[in-house]
Amino acid sequence: MDTTAYVALSRQVALERAMTVIANNLANLNTTAFKAERLLFATFLERARGSGAIAFVQDVATVRNDSQGPLQVTGAPLDLAVQGEGFFTVRTPAGERYTRAGQLRRDASGALVTASGYELLDENGQPIVLPPEETAPLVAADGTIAGKSGVLGRIRLVRFADPAVLRVEGEGLYASEAPPIPGASGTIVQGALEGSNVKGVLEMARMIEVTRAFEGTQRMLETHHELVRKTIERITNTTA
Repeated sequence: MDTTAYVALSRQVALERAMTVIANNLANLNTTAFKAERLLFATFLERARGSGAIAFVQDVATVRNDSQGPLQVTGAPLDLAVQGEGFFTVRTPAGERYTRAGQLRRDASGALVTASGYELLDENGQPIVLPPEETAPLVAADGTIAGKSGVLGRIRLVRFADPAVLRVEGEGLYASEAPPIPGASGTIVQGALEGSNVKGVLEMARMIEVTRAFEGTQRMLETHHELVRKTIERITNTTA
C-alpha cells in the first residue's frame, strides 16, 4: 500500500473514532450531569523519501467539557444538584468515587444512595443514614441535612485543582489518583438535578461534518485506487 492510501486511511480511522465520541454524546443527551467529550486531533509528520514530509492524522486524546449543565427542577426532596464547583463523594466496592449526579434515594437501611446504589458520604467520610420518619429532609446550600429531629449530617463536597485528572468510570462516577480538596465553593440545590451539558444541535452538526469528511476521503481512496489500476493495466499492455 502506498503513501496516499496510508494517509487517507489514517484520516478515516480518526474520523471513525470521532463519530464514536459524538454518538456517545448524543446517547447521553438526557443523562444526569453527563459531560460532553471531543476527540483532539494532531498532525503526525514522518520524513518521506526525498526532501518532503508526510502528514498523518492522529487522535491524541479525548477532551471532556467540564462546564456545568443546566439545572432541571424536579421538586423531589432527594434530588440534589451542585451549583458551581464541586463533586459529591460516594462509596463503591472499588473505593471512594466522585459524582455530580445527585439523584438520590434511601436504601433498606435508610442510607442515602445514588441511583446505582452507592452510599453518599458526609464530611467525615461516613454514610448518611436518615431515621425512618425523615422522608423529606431539608438540605441547605452548604450541604447540611436537617429534619424533624434536628441536624442529620452534612454532605461532603470536594473539588480538584485540575478536573482533567478525573477519570470517567461510568454510572456518572469519576475516579482520581490525586486526592480531593475539601471545601468546594459550589452550593447544593435541593429539588433539582444537573442536566447533561451536551448540545444536541451542535453534536448533530458535528456528526454531519464527520460523515461528509469520511465520505470525501472514501471517494479520494476510490479515485486513487482506480488510477493505480489503470496505471498497472497500461504497464502490463506495454510490456506484453
